[in-house]
Amino acid sequence: MIPKQFNILGHEIAVEIDNEYCHQHSCLGRFLYYENKIVLADKYKAKKNWVKYKESIVEHTFYHELTHCLLYHTGHQDLWLDEQLVDAVGGLLHQFEITKK
Repeated sequence: MIPKQFNILGHEIAVEIDNEYCHQHSCLGRFLYYENKIVLADKYKAKKNWVKYKESIVEHTFYHELTHCLLYHTGHQDLWLDEQLVDAVGGLLHQFEITKK
């Protein structure tokens, strides 16, 4: 369900799982606009061990970061960092994707 890459308005966007990056930056995911990359965590560090996130958490995070990407590349600099809007739209996109028939 989560792609390794996709294109938006002529820009190739890479999608990578990087648990260390997300652990160091205290995030579940991030859209790195300066690299055209979405970084996601599928595990978190609990004391000494890495523990897998539920798949639905990783998917929701992907759609959240995808929304940042879409708003950024469509020139909505006033909206692409609006976390409340991004999380709502990302959640709706995720729900659409997992419930479509």
